[in-house]
Amino acid sequence: MILFIYDHTFEGLLTCIFDAYFRKTFPDLLLMEGEPLPLFYNEAIHIATDEEKAGRVWRGLQKKISKHALFCLTCCWLSELPKVDEMLFRYIRKAINSPHSIETNFADPDVLELAKIYKRVDGERVHLMQFVRFQKAADGTFFAAVKPQFNALPLAVDHFKDRFADQRWLIYDVKRQYLSLIHI
Repeated sequence: MILFIYDHTFEGLLTCIFDAYFRKTFPDLLLMEGEPLPLFYNEAIHIATDEEKAGRVWRGLQKKISKHALFCLTCCWLSELPKVDEMLFRYIRKAINSPHSIETNFADPDVLELAKIYKRVDGERVHLMQFVRFQKAADGTFFAAVKPQFNALPLAVDHFKDRFADQRWLIYDVKRQYLSLIHI
């Protein structure tokens, strides 16, 4: 069993794909740094995130799959579901190796799973855009605290930028403890 250990970022995942093709060795398991190793394995390879390698993989994907499929990859990553990185690794590998588009091959379990996860995360994005309610603070800033199931706030921020372009506002994701600030 071959393990790839990386920093659990999207760029790190793309670097794992680059290194797998470079080494001609594909992992059986992807692990986050600091995660316990399984009892039996042949080799554990530590992958350092490299923006240039990740960029090369992304540009290669842009030639193989549609913009919508690229957006689906991003949405699935933001789902933060367990083992989603392994599913994305398999999907990307199939997309790279296939002579034709795999995007509508729903007989493939990874393509089907990607579509299901995308639908759930995109639904969360739409829910945020429709139901986030702001409260006006004493300084005139509009504030909203949200707790989405998936990390869909980055996907909805552009909507709020356009919708409230003339106002000062911020949205705080309670679950992930980060803040989206606009016009502050």
